[in-house]
Amino acid sequence: MLTFGEMLKQASHGTVTQAYSGPIALRDKLAHVPHRKLNAEVLFVSVEQATAEILPLIQARIQDLSNTSD
Repeated sequence: MLTFGEMLKQASHGTVTQAYSGPIALRDKLAHVPHRKLNAEVLFVSVEQATAEILPLIQARIQDLSNTSD
C-alpha cells in the first residue's frame, strides 16, 4: 500500500482526486506513523477498497493509454 499510494501521489501531479485521496492518505500514514500505532483493520479495509474501487480505474486508464498509442 505504501508503494501503491506513492504511485498514485506521483500520478496525480499534486491534484488529488477524491478516488485517490484514501490510498494517498494511507501511504502518508504508512510512511510517517510508527507501525505499532497503525490499526490492522483499517489497513485491511483500505486494501480491500483499493482492490475493488481503485484498481479497476487504474486498469481502465492503462487500457485507454494503450488504445491511444495504437
